[in-house]
Amino acid sequence: MKKILLSIVAASMTLAACNAQSGFKVTGNVQGIQVPKAALVTFVDNKVDTLAKSDIANGAFEFAGKVDGVTAAYIVFPGQQGGIPVMVENTNITINADQTGLKIEGGEAQKLYNQFSAINQGIMQEQMRLQGEFQAANQAQDQAKMQAIQEEFGKIVEAAQAKELELLKANADTYVAAFVIASAMGQMELDDLKARFALLGENAKASTHGKSIAAQIAKLEQTAVGQIAPNFTVTTPEGEAISLYDIKGKVKLVDFWASWCSPCRGENPNVVALYNEYHPKGLEIFGVSLDNNKEKWVEAIEKDGLIWKHGSDLKGWQAEPAKLFSITSIPATLLLDENNKIIAKNLRGEELKQKVAELLK
Repeated sequence: MKKILLSIVAASMTLAACNAQSGFKVTGNVQGIQVPKAALVTFVDNKVDTLAKSDIANGAFEFAGKVDGVTAAYIVFPGQQGGIPVMVENTNITINADQTGLKIEGGEAQKLYNQFSAINQGIMQEQMRLQGEFQAANQAQDQAKMQAIQEEFGKIVEAAQAKELELLKANADTYVAAFVIASAMGQMELDDLKARFALLGENAKASTHGKSIAAQIAKLEQTAVGQIAPNFTVTTPEGEAISLYDIKGKVKLVDFWASWCSPCRGENPNVVALYNEYHPKGLEIFGVSLDNNKEKWVEAIEKDGLIWKHGSDLKGWQAEPAKLFSITSIPATLLLDENNKIIAKNLRGEELKQKVAELLK
């Protein structure tokens, strides 16, 4: 009888263990949410796939369902921008968000993702700290101070990237590693993206996010240094069509910027000085704006003394030239020769001046 009883207990424990892993349960509490519903969604081929829905009562909600494997998902609220990222596995997951911050506990994938998130959060906090200082320096037209702030932030980002790289190396064949790289690939240069992709194990490369990284690499290679820049057409402030190939010069600088971009406006005096010195020797500049307000765009051109050719389709971040060259942050630059071959990308300040001088010597 005792043996039978022990067998029943063992079977019950095994069944319970199986049930615990048969699906996911996400229990959350987010303070300050006034909407009545929430959804747990993921993205498949850039289309939304809803994993679960929940009513919200006093900020509390609960999702239940099942996934085939680790799945990067977002908790979204109707009428609210963005969402809460969460690594969904067939386990219990808890989410709590209040004025002190966001805390997510779940499976092993979530634990790993939390480590990556902590690195990113550190960068964001430093950026917020320095942003006010940069704006004050910009208003005071203190170029030296702006340059110093940019250099300080660059060192912060460099240190954070080193920490992230070590974490990637230690977890190279995980879904989370591929997801982290894919999430940031829009802001990465080709060589950096290829180097990080090379770190991934075969399982990570074969994942949905691994495949999206491979596709992004193929796209970036089409506009890499050494390739002929594809042509595009935008509209001048005067309402005329102008294309990249319409700009003629021994060396051409394509400057992606916007009137609302403080770093762009801070860099403009350097670009003006560069133009004044090297335009007589064959330099042409083509300003491509990511504005969506024509009045503010034209005002910025006049105020900053940008006397070269300008164009925009006034679509903001959805601008066709930005998509064509995978521009995800500004200021951004392309340096071309007279045959529209890409010589260099994203040079600024003294580095840009030295390269232009070298090409026009």
